Amino acid sequence: MKKVVIIFFIYFFQFNFALANTTIAFIDMDKVISISKPGSSIMSQLNIISSQNSKKFESEAKKIKEQETKLISQKKILSEVDFQSNVNKLKLEIKNYNDNREKINNDFNKLRIDSTNKLLKLINPILVSYSNDKSISLILKKKDLVIGKTELDITDEIIKIINKDINQFKIQ
Repeated sequence: MKKVVIIFFIYFFQFNFALANTTIAFIDMDKVISISKPGSSIMSQLNIISSQNSKKFESEAKKIKEQETKLISQKKILSEVDFQSNVNKLKLEIKNYNDNREKINNDFNKLRIDSTNKLLKLINPILVSYSNDKSISLILKKKDLVIGKTELDITDEIIKIINKDINQFKIQ
């Protein structure tokens, strides 16, 4: 029994000494992406693309709605065959509109994800260099933490370095 207790204490103290040499920090990547110059550049470019897409969709939807209203008003004037033919054409236009809208939205989401990933790849060497300079063993994402001391938050320091090192980020 004494051997087990002694082994336990030896293991416990070795574990504590190992933890004493480990330096941990955390970073808020959402804040880095939204506040840093390249991150805010990405967000503004994506907002412009999104608003252009929205305007395009609104104008197409307006045209389809006008065609629908015109077709309904001509229901009693047109023969049943012509009316049904026009309804089928309108349904095809609506289907094409929905397919096109879904494709453009998927392309936009892919562009957003790809742009963010490219920025993160540019940020990663900065984090590695920072951790080597400051002897940080582990950098965690803030959103994965439950609680942490504010002194361990390196977000603002990293944003300053990113703003200095990465001037502009152009979406392609």
